[in-house]
Amino acid sequence: MRQLHGLALIACLAAPAAAQDRTEIVFNQASELVPWCKAEAEAHYIGQGITPFQWTARYHDRSNVLYVEGRLRVHGDDVTVNCRVARAARERHAIMEIDDPTS
Repeated sequence: MRQLHGLALIACLAAPAAAQDRTEIVFNQASELVPWCKAEAEAHYIGQGITPFQWTARYHDRSNVLYVEGRLRVHGDDVTVNCRVARAARERHAIMEIDDPTS
């Protein structure tokens, strides 16, 4: 019985590791932030049942901060999407802000 309990414990401990097998993005250049910003903004709207389109973006860095200034076409309007992150930071530290006047 103890052996079975030990195997169950090992299975429980291994599950979180298996769930995190995707490597987290580390941003070193502003251009690397563009696809992340687009995907996060699109996911925001798709989660609400709205299909965004016509993504455009420009990017730059200032000191050690990477910036993306993007636009999506949503519900007939252009919506501004701004993303930023420190250089060499992981994606969990990136910030996305959406300026949607209808929200």
